[in-house]
Amino acid sequence: MTETCGQKVKKCVATAIGVPMVGEFAPGKSKSIVIMSIPGNTPRLLIIDDQPDSVALLVAYLADKAVEIFVALDGADGLAKAVTVRPDLVLLDVIMPGMGGLEVCERLKTDSRTANIPVIFLSASAAIEDKLKGFSLGGVDYITKPFSEDEAVARVFLHLHSKRRFDRLETMAAQAALDRVGEQAFPDDQLFAQALAALDKRLASPPGLIELARELGTNERKLTDIFRQRVGMTVFDYFSELRLETARHLLEGSGMRIQAIAGHVGYRNAGDFTRAYRRRYGLSPREYRQTRQGGEAAEAD
Repeated sequence: MTETCGQKVKKCVATAIGVPMVGEFAPGKSKSIVIMSIPGNTPRLLIIDDQPDSVALLVAYLADKAVEIFVALDGADGLAKAVTVRPDLVLLDVIMPGMGGLEVCERLKTDSRTANIPVIFLSASAAIEDKLKGFSLGGVDYITKPFSEDEAVARVFLHLHSKRRFDRLETMAAQAALDRVGEQAFPDDQLFAQALAALDKRLASPPGLIELARELGTNERKLTDIFRQRVGMTVFDYFSELRLETARHLLEGSGMRIQAIAGHVGYRNAGDFTRAYRRRYGLSPREYRQTRQGGEAAEAD
């Protein structure tokens, strides 16, 4: 009997992480893979990709993280699941048979029920034109295949945290810890929450690792381990991402000049900011702003 695509995905995922999956992967069915659960606060991730190996790789990377994963094998099913599941983040393959990723993103952004869900594109193409198109349709990030585990985990959790931070909702694990302060909170969760709050407040003048650890009543090694466990990167790798992600939101949603944004997120030199932004997103701050504001921004970077 011929193996269906859904069965192949299920087999690949089970092989990748060593455990059977929950439910069947089939169009129209919003079955989830619950990797780890934090009651009432588990972030939801929707992967829309027709390639079983790619899905399996992503699930394997996130197998020990606090995230609930939903999978769609084509664009139409992805749109349906986005409406029913209301994920916190979508990982979207660009090239798929039938409805491609760009069309899926466009439909997500024009539907009031899904318009605010951030979308990260997955693509084998690193061409600037493809990135410009993805950002212009509302994507928040663009990951080029093949991708590493560190990159995938870091991008996923940065955007999960960013969505909740900028929507003034709970942050992924940190705010959950703050909400459970006292006997119900785990000490490491409290420490992680306090570290995030301290970094958020000091974007322009961050403390050193030793200083931050001392302020929080811990040591550098402990703090680094906590960040690696929760967001897949060191404290200051996370901080570097946070500064650029904050800048991205300001470029998109404010009229601040690029030089002012650079200073706000801790870059004394606008040229350094532009180079860092281009390395991270593949576009300059000016180019990114133009994709999101319909080419209206003519400010030089």
